[in-house]
Amino acid sequence: MAGLEVDISAEFLKNFIPETVYLVEGEIPVSAPEETSSVPVQPVEVHTELNATSPATVAAPAVPEAPVGKTPAPALPKFPKKEASPLQQKYKITGQNQKGVAILVTLPDDEFAQLPQLQFLQKILSAIGLRPEDVAYVNNVSGSIALFEDLLQHLQVNYIISFASRIDTALPHEKFTLYNPVTVGNIPVVFSQALNMLEHNVEHKKLLWGALQKVFTV
Repeated sequence: MAGLEVDISAEFLKNFIPETVYLVEGEIPVSAPEETSSVPVQPVEVHTELNATSPATVAAPAVPEAPVGKTPAPALPKFPKKEASPLQQKYKITGQNQKGVAILVTLPDDEFAQLPQLQFLQKILSAIGLRPEDVAYVNNVSGSIALFEDLLQHLQVNYIISFASRIDTALPHEKFTLYNPVTVGNIPVVFSQALNMLEHNVEHKKLLWGALQKVFTV
């Protein structure tokens, strides 16, 4: 080891190196002056070799210092990410749906809330042998084209009656037209004008009745 020039006092050595220090043979020992002596110790060149396993030679783990004047910001808590399904984003559904009949509409929330009590609709359902609890009322909230596959994924569907709400699908099918039942997979789909338009139009009522008769055999 290279020589080290130090100004050493006994008290300094006691505080810095509490262990016994061994000098290599042939080196000059340093005698510590008595505590009562006021004579300064002359600097001497000391060559020391410490045991490699001595605590004095073991480096303490480095502790990173925080920047002066800055308090580390606490980490934000992590919450599990929840994915909203397409159905929750696009549709609102009510009804017991005991027979898997989806009544698809595109209405404001207040009108949709009154749909199960709408007498004109209930008369249509009653005419084809359905009760209010047999159907699911599905509101296409976004107003965009409803996906047939979305409805099947999240809802039991045996029939679809769509009142002024368009549907698209990747499955092969005939062209969708008003009052012309089309089978997608094995599910009949009937398209109609909006309920508020049907209620006051006898001709469209007759066309819808003819389409429903073909699907429900009434």
